[in-house]
Amino acid sequence: MSLFDDEPVKPVRSGADWENHRRHRAPQSGPPQDEVGVLALSSFLLARTSEVVVAVRGITAYSDGLHLTVVVLFADEQKSEDLAYSMNNFSRSPGRFRFGCVYADGRAATSGTRDAPTVENASDGPALVLLGSGSIGLLWSGDYWLHPLPPAGPLVLGCRWPDRGIPETLVEIDPAPLLSAAATSAPVWGAPTGKVRL
Repeated sequence: MSLFDDEPVKPVRSGADWENHRRHRAPQSGPPQDEVGVLALSSFLLARTSEVVVAVRGITAYSDGLHLTVVVLFADEQKSEDLAYSMNNFSRSPGRFRFGCVYADGRAATSGTRDAPTVENASDGPALVLLGSGSIGLLWSGDYWLHPLPPAGPLVLGCRWPDRGIPETLVEIDPAPLLSAAATSAPVWGAPTGKVRL
């Protein structure tokens, strides 16, 4: 007999939460959490004024989308701001910061076009979702998920920020390195088909 024999036996965890993640994941919502991803493209500038610089710090490719890190560097800390409000699609100020992309086939996705961040996308257009952001001192950083992978042909990334003197500014990149990197990104759990695991 035990004084405390009414304690329930805790189930032994299987360590297979990745199975549920795969089963229930909406591809538009963010990167697969069972892939490391492959850094496919390093930093490049989108726009620059005497007060602010907008850049893409890097693009990490996954098997079904791209993780883009956008950074804004301010010259004057007193004039810096946390852009999360406008980047989260809630702001309607016409001069707010906007970020977006256009695929070679004409499909496009931009920030700040809906009343709330998109998770489910009923159309066949790309989804551009802000995963998270942060601001410290002179730097704002935002992480975006772009789904699906772009087709072959020029991929255009751009921004607009009238309040800071930045008109619509577009940069064309070749998606071939991104697609090649995506083809090598694979789940680290289970047995992926035709791909090399880390």
